[in-house]
Amino acid sequence: YFFEGNVWRFPTTCYRNGGGAFLVPYFTFLFLVGLPCMYLELAIGQYHRLGYITIWNKICPPLKGIGYSMLIINLYVLSYYNTIIAWSVHYCIASFRFIVPWTFCDNEWNTPLCYSLHNKGALKVAHNASCSSTDEYYERRMLKSHLSPSINQLGSLQWELVGCSMIVFFLIYVSIFKGVKTAGKAIWFTALVPYGVLIILLLRSLTLDGIFEGLKYYVAPSFTRLSEYSVWQAAAVQIFFSLGPGFGVLLSYASFSNTHDNVSSTALIASLVNCCTSLLYGTVVFAGLGYLSHRLRSDVRQFTESNMGLVFVVYPEILTSIRGAPFFSILFFIMLLTLGLDSVFAGAESIYTAISDEFPILARRPRLSRACVVLVPFLASIPTLTHGGKYIVHFMDFFGTSPSIMFVVLCELIATVWLYGIDRFSSDVETMTGHKPNIYHNELKSK
Repeated sequence: YFFEGNVWRFPTTCYRNGGGAFLVPYFTFLFLVGLPCMYLELAIGQYHRLGYITIWNKICPPLKGIGYSMLIINLYVLSYYNTIIAWSVHYCIASFRFIVPWTFCDNEWNTPLCYSLHNKGALKVAHNASCSSTDEYYERRMLKSHLSPSINQLGSLQWELVGCSMIVFFLIYVSIFKGVKTAGKAIWFTALVPYGVLIILLLRSLTLDGIFEGLKYYVAPSFTRLSEYSVWQAAAVQIFFSLGPGFGVLLSYASFSNTHDNVSSTALIASLVNCCTSLLYGTVVFAGLGYLSHRLRSDVRQFTESNMGLVFVVYPEILTSIRGAPFFSILFFIMLLTLGLDSVFAGAESIYTAISDEFPILARRPRLSRACVVLVPFLASIPTLTHGGKYIVHFMDFFGTSPSIMFVVLCELIATVWLYGIDRFSSDVETMTGHKPNIYHNELKSK
């Protein structure tokens, strides 16, 4: 899930866990865990050419529950992940005006404690006020979370967000209803557009004052943090979310690739591009944070408390303070939307592949089956579209994904390397590519 791993999590995770020093455990887990696991999933998916449930009949039938676990994880993630993408849709639509609505404090949802960078005296008021105009737009206009004091009182449905969520799920269905071919064409668009936007935002950021102060906080190493277990744990979680082992998406998509594709090259190129994208996005964000802190004469650290706040509050704040704010806001939220859709296209199609391989009767009505794949997460996401929906999203993201994914990957390694056998796996790779795996074979054999 590229959006959550690279855009939502990485910049804040890197900063909180030692800045540049975080790259030590990050690249350690990339080459020792992430890349081998990605290689493993691509290889067994390409060889057996089955969905992530049925494939375990070939590898280790008693551990077929691994596939069902992947199915549950995907449905679980899609049920709140698409709500975050729906927020991007809301912001993108709201940006189509001459002045974006979170610029000033003269709206009906604003409180007397609101401040705006565009008001005279904002630099003095900002340190004493409780909320910026962008913060109040996020909390009081879009989410309306002030109407829900806690997770125990979710309030009524946010019909605007329900509409945005329906747009997201409609786009998912349109992109997958004819199968991998249509999903593949959609992914070409959703994968390439964000890079163009990132480059535009990076070039614009380089023209702003104070950017080096932000970049210093982003990459300045704090090597003393490397002795902390939490830093290494954060790096492991980041790698799993960025590269995607444990979700089953790699298994499903590899099953459609050419049998003789070079798996090691695919895994290496995909993982390095992924990590470079994370670093590039972090550079864009923290360059903007440096400009904002320079403008407010405040510390960069006060803007990095929340992953969601960084994406939906802080960066929109940055964009309002530069010339051409509506244009850059539209670009930014189109980037978020396409990155999010890129991930969920793959997740939704992998669910259909898994259940249609396991239950062939579903393959007789592929469009109806895919519609059900889209409908189930939408219905499950309804609680996240209420006034208190953000509490549900935070809860599901914090407690539900990281431990389960790492446990599934552990079981996957045990099933493939020990029970199926690393020698059989190596022979399968040789059948496909003409040569046995080298460094990965040795590393997996040692596990």
